[in-house]
Amino acid sequence: MEFEVIFLPEGKRSRVPANATLMSAALKGEVDLAAICGGKGYCGKCMVEVIDGKVSPLTDHERKRIPKEKLDKNYRLACQAHVEGNVTIRVPDQSRVGKQRLVIMGKEPPIQIRSNVEKVYLELVPPSLEDPTADDERLLTELAVKGYPNLVIDSPTARDLPRVLRDAGWKITAVILGRKEVIAIEKGDTRARKYGLAVDIGTTKLAVFIVDLNDGTIVYADGTMNPQIKFGEDVISRINYASQGKAHLEEIRGTIVEGINSLLKSGVSEVEIGMEEVYEAVLVGNTAMHHLFAGIDVKSLGLAPYAAGVGRSCDNKARDMGLEINSSGNVHLLPNVAGFVGADAIADMLASRLHEKERLTLLMDVGTNTEVMLGDKNCIWACSTASGPAFEGAHIKCGMRAASGAIEKVWIGNDLSVSYKTIDDKRARGICGSGMIDAVAEMLKAGVIDTSGRIQQVGGSIRDGEGGREFVLVPKEETETGKEDIVITQDDVRELQKAKAAIYAGFMTLVRKGGLDRGSLSEIIIAGAFGNYIDPKNARIIGMIPELPLERISFTGNTAGSGARLCLKSLDVRLEAQTVASRIKYIELAAQPIFEEEYINAMYMPNSRLEDFPETMREVKAPRVVRRYVRR
Repeated sequence: MEFEVIFLPEGKRSRVPANATLMSAALKGEVDLAAICGGKGYCGKCMVEVIDGKVSPLTDHERKRIPKEKLDKNYRLACQAHVEGNVTIRVPDQSRVGKQRLVIMGKEPPIQIRSNVEKVYLELVPPSLEDPTADDERLLTELAVKGYPNLVIDSPTARDLPRVLRDAGWKITAVILGRKEVIAIEKGDTRARKYGLAVDIGTTKLAVFIVDLNDGTIVYADGTMNPQIKFGEDVISRINYASQGKAHLEEIRGTIVEGINSLLKSGVSEVEIGMEEVYEAVLVGNTAMHHLFAGIDVKSLGLAPYAAGVGRSCDNKARDMGLEINSSGNVHLLPNVAGFVGADAIADMLASRLHEKERLTLLMDVGTNTEVMLGDKNCIWACSTASGPAFEGAHIKCGMRAASGAIEKVWIGNDLSVSYKTIDDKRARGICGSGMIDAVAEMLKAGVIDTSGRIQQVGGSIRDGEGGREFVLVPKEETETGKEDIVITQDDVRELQKAKAAIYAGFMTLVRKGGLDRGSLSEIIIAGAFGNYIDPKNARIIGMIPELPLERISFTGNTAGSGARLCLKSLDVRLEAQTVASRIKYIELAAQPIFEEEYINAMYMPNSRLEDFPETMREVKAPRVVRRYVRR
């Protein structure tokens, strides 16, 4: 039996089996409904209003996540409510994903081009009665004369070889991969047309770059939300889904392959090249994204000790991976370090040249998970911290992703008046990660919260809410809906404290495990799409990053994508990637008592070690409440 679900205000409809969730109906009906926790009921962001029809009884998650006044108005979580009849629901703006702002470009150092793909133009002598040498022998002999001995011909290319040679009048271009294999024979001289694809598979975003392999220029770049989001917006949700069996793994793998192919098709159409002229792809992503694309079992990534299934770099035929570049082309995946430090972190290091730094440098790729890398040319220490939930809007009452209408900048005056800026200058819908950092930093500076993060006495913009004290950022009259104030609650402050404490504690754990001198830190590099919008001064104020002069803090954008492009353009950098991976000393924070100590100290703002933040403490009005934790 099937039932119809109608989504207002658009009037979209979908039919689903009895007992399907409203979330699955939304996905089928292509309704942009947030799914941050992957349908587990933890984030509370998929709230909808049931206008008419019958759904399953309330769950414990719903009673916990939905405010009482909304429960009274028949609001439900779409991932928890199951269809028991024809249903009409309204999807409020706050529950929609919206058009996300994506950062796909990043800084990239200059390199010498040495592509894995080479083209050789040949004018062959046709066979004759006096010289009936086979076509493949004729081709390979001439290529050996040109300096390419011991080549083999890929089987699909070999099958078409007789026809192509004769259609081309024996004037052809051979496409050679890795000086080992002929992967294509093309009519005429096509040496000027040689392209590759670089892909960054982020947990949130997917970015592709089509690169001219002759001169290294980017001829096309585009990005979109990672389509795997429908299986959950965090890594663990997707690991759990894929671990249910081969069919689930193949489903989630197929989703990302389809997403890459869709962007690729748009790109080749725009720049007017053929899909078959893209001969190689280089992909990066965190270990989970890497494994999910490659179809590698991911169950071990979700269980201690979180070991990666594949650590070394690997190469596969495009036809085996489902990528619609030249079917005989190569798909190269960079190495992984550990379960939560993957190929994207290696790409970050290659693009930032961390492994060549003369002095101690901190590199952080801030995102759903934050990779923390600390070192110089002698040694690199690395770890991964769970920072995403607060920065991505999960567990924040009015939190949302960085989409139109999200508050991204906040200023609080001495009189507690609030100024703010939204993405695309739209009316406020909620607050995203960069806005949360600003808001909490400003609240600390203004004395709205003390150094423990506790919201101070009620008055003015500070009030008692249903879940405790809260600070009003935007009155409902200024919001897009006009129905509810946008607030920062006590719980919201705590969530941000957890995220920033994890990052700083990760840094300090690396310092102490490596026997390094915190005071010798010379530079901070912040990478990643989210990191690009962080105000470094406010990040210092809340204690998310060490206190360094602002001029020694740089933002490099999507260096994971930059590193992928470098490896696409240069075999030297590709070899360097494996060398860098082998030099990294990875620390699993879950096994480190030091991390627990540093995490508790970092929960204070900026930290319980106030002496490490002298400049910050001269700026803030917050009452000082500090209890230093020392592991015994």
